[in-house]
Amino acid sequence: MYCSNCGNEIFKEANFCSNCGIKLGPSINSKEVNSANNFETFSFSSNFILGGSLLTPDRVTITSSELIYRKRNSNFIGVDEIAIPFKRISSFELDRRLISTMIVVYTMGNEIVKLKSFSIGDAKKIRKVLNERLV
Repeated sequence: MYCSNCGNEIFKEANFCSNCGIKLGPSINSKEVNSANNFETFSFSSNFILGGSLLTPDRVTITSSELIYRKRNSNFIGVDEIAIPFKRISSFELDRRLISTMIVVYTMGNEIVKLKSFSIGDAKKIRKVLNERLV
């Protein structure tokens, strides 16, 4: 289980994060980890650094067969969607920054997809689910 504030790994029984001290409420993380084997759909939203409610967040949805990335387009009018089947993903990595994390997905055919501005905790959850689904 990971802290949603700082991304530090914590014990299931813990009431506070040992790294940042935030109080931990009822958690769904253990449910998410156990249900990943049942091919449940997971959704994650990016963080806003600038723009507030004027912009829609980037979203990642992980289904039983693919990773779907919905991001703001360059004109801020609509949303672009990229769907990557798991059989086309060759590898991925987390590029951890000070405030947020970028997830870099490498696909077959030298294609690179960058999932930007996700919290460290969400990025670690995405990594865990992808590791389980790509086996």
